[in-house]
Amino acid sequence: MKKIFLIFLLSLFSSSVNAGLKEIGSSYVSQETKDKINIQFEENKSKKKNKKLILYFYTDGQGDHIWHWGSAKEITDKLHKKVFKNCNKQIKKYVKKEGECSLYVLDNKVVWDFIKVDEKQLVKKNTTNAVLKGRCYNPNDAIPVTLDSDKKLGRFFEDQPDVNDDYQVHIIYSLLKDSKDKEGDINGAIEKWIETSDKWILKTTKKANKKSNFKNGVAQNIKWDRRQDGKLDISFIRINKTNKELDKSKSGSCGNVFGRTILNAGFDNPKKIYLNFGDFSFKEGAYSGGFPIFSIFSKYNRSTALKKSDIGYAVLHEGLHAMGGIFPCAPNFSQFHTKTTNDLMDLTGAGGNGNPSLDPKNDDYWGHNNKNCPDMQDSVYFTPTSDTPFDPFEVTCLPKEKWKLTKHDYKNIVEEFEGEGCFYTRRDVATPWKNELGIFKDVAF
Repeated sequence: MKKIFLIFLLSLFSSSVNAGLKEIGSSYVSQETKDKINIQFEENKSKKKNKKLILYFYTDGQGDHIWHWGSAKEITDKLHKKVFKNCNKQIKKYVKKEGECSLYVLDNKVVWDFIKVDEKQLVKKNTTNAVLKGRCYNPNDAIPVTLDSDKKLGRFFEDQPDVNDDYQVHIIYSLLKDSKDKEGDINGAIEKWIETSDKWILKTTKKANKKSNFKNGVAQNIKWDRRQDGKLDISFIRINKTNKELDKSKSGSCGNVFGRTILNAGFDNPKKIYLNFGDFSFKEGAYSGGFPIFSIFSKYNRSTALKKSDIGYAVLHEGLHAMGGIFPCAPNFSQFHTKTTNDLMDLTGAGGNGNPSLDPKNDDYWGHNNKNCPDMQDSVYFTPTSDTPFDPFEVTCLPKEKWKLTKHDYKNIVEEFEGEGCFYTRRDVATPWKNELGIFKDVAF
């Protein structure tokens, strides 16, 4: 069976030429990048001893590059087209530019035409360009900062002892390095937001579950992480970025510094999803970085204040993303959303206006009959939990042979998306159990 491997990386210094299907590329490639590709090359050859490998590669010459692996017993035009197409899709998705990949490896041989240049000059040029562009990403910046004034009665900087060992969504109350502390984690503000969200989610899921006849139409809600006293377990983190520094980032997140900081700070329980409630102004909207992170902000699009009427939609929409949805096997799948109008997961975002439904036709992600594609109402992060549950961590982060709780086969999950919905696969996220649990490697960065 053919299998596609994806990796998205940063920091290359010149553009590729001769890009195109079956075209051999030609450009400078740093030794660091060559080494990374060679490591993967050797790993893939050892795992696929009877397969032939190809790799398509792209660089924009301004600091971003993409590559995509493919393998088969025989290299065919169909394999070339598939790897080439998927590599090009990632250019549009991550680099946000028009471009095409070209051949780097063909039939287990490196065929790229490497151009020799003065690497010191390229590094200097790349660093200058990065400053001029205002890039704010730094793989070493995702360490929380704690001010003396942050240490307050009732505030927790670590996950508190759990009431049980169930799957749970843990809340992080975050501030920027220069944010005013509004004490939302200790003055009851977050609890009020979640109470409002719960009411909306219960109403929405009850309507959907009545239609799909899930447990006789019972309402479902998020399994929130609670302390032994019954209150929401809310942890505090101050992100090591200022508002001005975030504004330098194209996406506003500096490579999702929120998610990286949360996981690197030790909030990395595979049985937990983490809701980052940023009590500051963010220049974009709520979003998810894939399992196990999603973020909501008290102000989004720089100045729009979060409303009570929006919080339930935001939590459920981004929460479903953090659980891996929407999966590529959904008939109306489009960029981890649906093409369906008035749908909670509508790609256009129109689902956030009015009274959206959960999968109105029950054919994409909620209450459907497609046994080969995950049904989000079966997620272990909802209560009451389905009698046939699936674990989003297993489905998004692990190969099928390592699944334990998830008994579904899910044959229709598209192979080239393996690991793309798992934030843990990023190289700039450190967790002590990565190798032990055997998560997908180097598929998202």
